[in-house]
Amino acid sequence: MNTPQKRSQIYNLLRKECSDLVLLQETHFRHLHVPNVLSKNFPIWHHAFYSSAARGVSIGIGKNVPFALDSKLTDPEGCFLFLIANTRFTVANLYAPNTGQITWLVRTLESLKSFSEGHIILGGDLNLVLDSSRDSSSSTRPQSRRQLKKLILAFSDLGVSDVWSLLHPEERDYSFHSRARDTYQRLDYLFLTNRMLPCVTEASIGNIVISDHAPVNVKVKLCDIPPKSWV
Repeated sequence: MNTPQKRSQIYNLLRKECSDLVLLQETHFRHLHVPNVLSKNFPIWHHAFYSSAARGVSIGIGKNVPFALDSKLTDPEGCFLFLIANTRFTVANLYAPNTGQITWLVRTLESLKSFSEGHIILGGDLNLVLDSSRDSSSSTRPQSRRQLKKLILAFSDLGVSDVWSLLHPEERDYSFHSRARDTYQRLDYLFLTNRMLPCVTEASIGNIVISDHAPVNVKVKLCDIPPKSWV
C-alpha cells in the first residue's frame, strides 16, 4: 500500500464491497514512514509495522461503525494486531510467516486468548491450508497431520470457527494463486466466535484482482447485540 495507485485500487474495492471492517495483510508500511491513509469511507486505521518495507497488517474501520478503542496489542515484527473495541469485541489480524507457521500461529493464538474480551473477529493470511483435501489444488501435504491437529485445537480452544468452511461444507474455493507453481490454495481465513455464527448471513471468496490473494468476505447481522455495541 505504499503507492497511491495501489491504495486507490484497494479503496475502490472496499467501497464496492460496502465493507465496515477491513483486515489487510502485507501492507509493507515501515515504522514512521506511513503515507496518509485517507479514505472518507474508512476514517479510522490501526497498523502494525516492521522495520523494513515488508510484512505489516492494518485494520480499517468504516465510517458507519460506532468504534471506540479500549485496548491494542501490536506485534513489533509487524505480523499481528489485536484491538479491543466497545468492551464487547476483539478484532485480530494475522499475517503468518512462510516458515514455522504452526508454531507461530499456536503461540499467537495463545496471546490472543489472554488478551481478548467478548466476541472475537479473527482474520488473516495463515500461509498454510487447514485441510489439504479441500483447500489446495495440489496433492502435496506441506504440514504434518499431527501439527495441523495441534493448530486446529488451538482455534477450537479460542472458541472460534472458520466461517467460509462452515457455510460451504461441500465446496472448494481458493484465495491464493502461486504463479510459480500454478497452484491454488485457500490461505486466507475469517474466524468468528461461535456465539456469533447464527448471525452470519453470507461468506464468500472474491476474485484475485489486486494482488495474488483474493478478498474473503463475511456478512454478519448482529441480531442479538445492540447496534451501538457492534463493530
